[in-house]
Formats: sequence, C-alpha cells, structure tokens
Amino acid sequence: MIERRRNGRNRTFLGGAITFNHGQQTLSCRVRNLGTEGARLDFSGAVPLPEELDLSIESRREHHRARVVWRRGDSLGVAFLPRAANLIDLASARRART
Repeated sequence: MIERRRNGRNRTFLGGAITFNHGQQTLSCRVRNLGTEGARLDFSGAVPLPEELDLSIESRREHHRARVVWRRGDSLGVAFLPRAANLIDLASARRART
C-alpha cells in the first residue's frame, strides 16, 4: 500500500463521537489512528454518513471538523478541515453590516 499522507499517524484505541446533520445526530466510534491532519474511525456497523462531520475525542479534549476521504466497510478515513481563523460572533457580524 502506498502511503499518501503528508504527516504520519499514531495508532490509537480511543473512544470518539461524530456529530452531523446540524448537530441533530451523534454516533459513537473508535479512533484507530490519529495524526495532525486526520484519523481513521471504526464503527460497529456500516452506516451512511455525510461527507463532512464533527469528530470529538473527549479523552484528549479534541474537536475537529472533518471531511470523509475514504470508506471501507465499517471504517472510514477523515481529513481535518482547517480551523477558521477569522470567525466572529453573530452579534459582531450584525453590527458590522449596519
């Protein structure tokens, strides 16, 4: 298998949770490997998931917005999306528009 990742990943066995559908649905998963740019997630069965989701790893207090890169049976690989550096709160955005 050809390694296509820019940065390596560490093998893990961490509990995780993904949230999708505008926070309306949550599903438990197992984080099998983890790096600075992505992770491999395992589920108890094959489940249909959207292309983008939120991953929480509470034991490490990590939260990532992620995009699905590959799917294979009960597993999928995700790439972490860059954090928006210029986020502002809604009230500030509304004041800027007036």
